[in-house]
This record gives sequence, C-alpha cells and structure tokens, in this order.
Amino acid sequence: MADRLVVGLHSWIIQDGNYGDFARGTDAAFALEFYAGSSLEALEPAASALAPSLTRVGDATYEVIGRVAYVAEDWWVIDAGVLAYQEEVPPANVRQGNWLRGKVGIGIDPFFYFERLRHQPGAPALNIEKIDIQAAPFIEIESRKFERDPAKLGWKEIDKTDAWEDYGEYLLHCVRVAGPRLPKSKRQP
Repeated sequence: MADRLVVGLHSWIIQDGNYGDFARGTDAAFALEFYAGSSLEALEPAASALAPSLTRVGDATYEVIGRVAYVAEDWWVIDAGVLAYQEEVPPANVRQGNWLRGKVGIGIDPFFYFERLRHQPGAPALNIEKIDIQAAPFIEIESRKFERDPAKLGWKEIDKTDAWEDYGEYLLHCVRVAGPRLPKSKRQP
C-alpha cells in the first residue's frame, strides 16, 4: 500500500473552485487522477497476482503496478495501493481484475470526480507534509505563448499554495493518515 505520495497540482484546479488552497501540515482528501501521455508510457498488461505498487521516478511520475478496480464506458479506476481514476474511454483490452504496469503521472482531480464521479470509489485521506512550487519563470516562446524556462526548471518549498496569486504548478508531498474517505467539494452543501 502506498503510504507516501507526491501528487501534482496546477493552480487552475484550485481556481476552478473544487478545492481551497492547501497548506503544509494539514489533512486533505481528494480524488487522484492518473494520466499517461506525452513522455509517459501507456499501461501494458502485467502478470496476474502481483503486489500493487507505486514507485516514484520523477516529480509526480510513477512506475505503477495495479489491478483494474472498475471499468465504465468513459472512465476507469486502477488500484496501485491507492485508488486512482482516469476519465477517458478505457483501452479495449482493459477489464476489471486485469493487472497493468507502466509509467503514469498522479495528480489531484481537476473536476471530473466532483462533477460526475464522486459517488464511486473514495479518495485517500492524506496529510500534506511538504509543498513545492515550480520556480522556473515563464518565457515567451512565440507571440503571446509562454512556457517555463527549461534551463531554470526546479522546485522551491513553500508553506501553502496561493493559486490566485502565483498561478503555480505544485507538488504536494503527502502521507496517508486513514482509509478511503470521500472528498468534500467547496460547492457541496
């Protein structure tokens, strides 16, 4: 079981209204989304009866071994010691109970879970031990198109997110404190 996670978070996810800012030393519950793409590998079939695992290989990137816990028409869940979902049509060969392995990114759900999926698998309860923000400045690569300066990429530790001021990319260093718990949306009554 994954007791420690580093989870990616973009400031726009907080700005969307599903979460408030996060602070070091606080407990939080949120849905985890996994994603593959760009430089990440697709998940491939793995031998059955493996132990689920998440092995961190970069910022919020993991080598994962997991069992498919749930499959719907346009989203699915993998259990790699913690539950993480992807809102995307599952690959044709994905079936509940299958074992998969590969490289994925793990991030906080931007809104899919709160908008539509929250009545399904719960989210882990985590304590945020540390927060990092991407420190590289934005540079203009084309007229009115900006990206982080690749020569200055690096992380700086902060006490709390400030999504409305810093428009940051964050890494939340978390430790599991309890079993699954449903996250609460700021929009929930």
